[in-house]
Amino acid sequence: MPPTLTTPDATAGGVPAVPRRGRVIAAGIALFLFIPLVLYLFVVHPEPVAASALAGVVLMLGHRLLARPYMGWVRGAKCLWCNRVPPRSGGGEAAAETLSLQTAGGSVEARCCSGHGDPAARFFAFVDAWRWVLRVGIFLPLLLLLAALAATAAGLDVRLAAVTDVFRLSVGLTVNLAAWGYLTARPARPARVPFPVHNFFLLGVWPLLWIFRLVGVWWIWKGAGGLLGL
Repeated sequence: MPPTLTTPDATAGGVPAVPRRGRVIAAGIALFLFIPLVLYLFVVHPEPVAASALAGVVLMLGHRLLARPYMGWVRGAKCLWCNRVPPRSGGGEAAAETLSLQTAGGSVEARCCSGHGDPAARFFAFVDAWRWVLRVGIFLPLLLLLAALAATAAGLDVRLAAVTDVFRLSVGLTVNLAAWGYLTARPARPARVPFPVHNFFLLGVWPLLWIFRLVGVWWIWKGAGGLLGL
């Protein structure tokens, strides 16, 4: 079944009201912070390695249990592209458009500010067209890193530092490909989303792209420098 909008703040008569802006933004940031925490546990892997790797896997798998209800709460209230939440009062509702997202779980209707539907549709069109390149660039090095962490926890001698640098380099290149490459795509509606859609609602697509660009460049530098011994 596709996710549905559930909003705890509602007006009389059952008409949905805009959720409180502060709560929406704070909750999205808090849920997003799960992701850098997981990456810290995998990449820095503080001792004991077994505990940090296990904690990272548990957080990674359990994240959707919180992120999907959050998406259902906010997807009709804030812009998927810029993350803006319109004011609850004063001046009325801002102009908005709806972007239909086709996901593995069904169709999801997302709110976008006027004019923001096209860049969001353009991004998802690029991600869908390049989905296998992006999947290989992220998930293959992740599997290699998890295998190296498991081997290290088991007492085996593996080149964990080198595998970690490969992970950094590959993910850094991949997210920068998505963050810049979408500018070459044409918007497609409905938009097909080949990755977990709830993650895009946490901060909005546009802020997430800038995180991809900035952190991705840092990871490319760290990963390449580590592999080259710099």
